[in-house]
Amino acid sequence: MSKGGSWRWCRAYLRNEAEQSASFTIYRNKQNHMKKAILLGVTIVSGLISQAQTKITEGTIVYETQWQVPPQAAQMAAMLPKELTTIFKGDSSVTISSSQMATSKMILNPSKEYQRLLLEIPMMDKKISVLFTPADQEQMKEQEPEFEATATTETKTIVGYTATKYVIKEKKKGETFEAWFTKDLNVVQNSLNKYFDKSLGFPLQFVTFQNSVQLTAT
Repeated sequence: MSKGGSWRWCRAYLRNEAEQSASFTIYRNKQNHMKKAILLGVTIVSGLISQAQTKITEGTIVYETQWQVPPQAAQMAAMLPKELTTIFKGDSSVTISSSQMATSKMILNPSKEYQRLLLEIPMMDKKISVLFTPADQEQMKEQEPEFEATATTETKTIVGYTATKYVIKEKKKGETFEAWFTKDLNVVQNSLNKYFDKSLGFPLQFVTFQNSVQLTAT
């Protein structure tokens, strides 16, 4: 299979696999009363605290997920995973999605323009590895969202972290939504939140898109 053909096939596969709405928060203790709390188990290998910001260089994020699929694919929803796991170290991250149909691992290192997809499809007895070159990634941007963020003066505390509300506009579709970012945490970006400007901080509640499918993280 040609390189171009490989990533187009995988993009089509991911469009079916990634129709999801992700619900994300950080679980700090058993007294957290948020309806959809999830676990952020972080092992700090090396870090620093500068001006009240904590830089975490290694750890694991577990995202609780909800899936939104089109009516014609409603039966597929029950087979989709209830959570996504992101493991990060240094400038690299891998986001893992496991379902009855397949397991996918998206490896990302923005600083080196490195992106690789690993797919394992048991029912087809296939293992596929696709490296997205910088040229591939540039071409894929045509299908990716483009965000414009406007800060508000509204703040709130989310699982112990002070977050600021932003109004996010998806410039290609003209849609707007809100997102909450904290600057108390500095964590490498992953495939779910990579579309946001890192200067906004770490997103605690957000909407994003993957393969043109909207993901809501709350």
